[in-house]
Amino acid sequence: MKNLLTCICGLLFCAGLMAQKDFDKETLRILPQSELVIVGSTNVNKFDCRFDIDHISNKRSVKYSSENDCLIFPDLKLELITNGFDCGNRRMNEDFQDLLKSDQYPEIKIKIDQVKLMTSEYVKAFITVELAGKKNHYSLPVNIGEGSFKGKFRMNIRDFALEPPTKAFGLIEVDEEIEVQFNLFIER
Repeated sequence: MKNLLTCICGLLFCAGLMAQKDFDKETLRILPQSELVIVGSTNVNKFDCRFDIDHISNKRSVKYSSENDCLIFPDLKLELITNGFDCGNRRMNEDFQDLLKSDQYPEIKIKIDQVKLMTSEYVKAFITVELAGKKNHYSLPVNIGEGSFKGKFRMNIRDFALEPPTKAFGLIEVDEEIEVQFNLFIER
C-alpha cells in the first residue's frame, strides 16, 4: 500500500509539473538525509567518496517548462565543491582532490537539462556533467518516489582528460570507470 501511495504521489508531482506552460518556478530544497556517492575501484579494493549534502541543501528556485512528457530546465545545476567529498581518510581525500585537479577546478557541475516521464515509477534524466573543465552528456533512469529521486550512472574519467592514478610504484591502479550514485530527498 505504501509503495502504491509513493508511486501515485510521484506521478501526481510529475504530472502537475508537466501541466504547466512556458517557464514556471518551484522552490525546492535537497534534504540532509540525501546521499551522493562516487564509487570506484582499484585492482586491490573498492572505495567510495561521499558528498556532504549540507553544501547543497539550501533552498533554490527552479525554472522549468513542459513539452510533451518532458520537463525542461534552463538553469537547474548542482554545484558540488570538490572538497565536500569524504573518501574515508585524509590520504584518500588528498588523492581524490589531486585526481579531480581541485586546485584548478574546485567544483563539479551537474546540470539537469531535461527529464522525460517514462512510467509512474521512473523518469529518464538528461544531464551534463562538467568536471576538470570538460563537459559530457549522460542519460540515466531515475526511480521516483514520494519526494525522492534515486539513480546511478557510470562515467569514464578519461572522458574528462583525467588520468587514473597509480600508487605503490604502479602496483595499485585505479580503474578509469567510476559510478555516481544518488538518493535525493526533495522538499517543495
